[in-house]
Amino acid sequence: MSKIKKDLRSRVSAQQNLFDTQGEGALDVSLAFREVLSRSISKVQGSRWQVAARISELSNHNISKDMLDKICSSNTDYALRAEALPAVIHVTGMAEVAQVLLSPVGFEIVGPEDAKLVRLAKLEAKKRELDAEIARLKTETGTR
Repeated sequence: MSKIKKDLRSRVSAQQNLFDTQGEGALDVSLAFREVLSRSISKVQGSRWQVAARISELSNHNISKDMLDKICSSNTDYALRAEALPAVIHVTGMAEVAQVLLSPVGFEIVGPEDAKLVRLAKLEAKKRELDAEIARLKTETGTR
């Protein structure tokens, strides 16, 4: 098997195989998401009409107060558009609404206060890798 074919079949990071066994509904976050969304919206100063209007304005997708109420209810016939999620987070100031979606697959949201620390740690790890590669090449070429 050529290296190219082998590389195409390898997994990227923690990507799951399409046929890995997960129990039915294991990733259903609908009710948890709706609860967090409702709680986040209730903490915003202003009425639900104002919240819906601001989300609509920021996301450029029309969301009425009634639609917002339906999205927050347990009725799964109504759902928030994924494209509106950044506006919801901005309006509520709570990334927990996104975190509830990502937790079941093992992802964590890093807030703005920690983003620079995470970036720094990644750059330091990359620097260590580069330093090790440079040292290895110098040893191999006898330029040390």
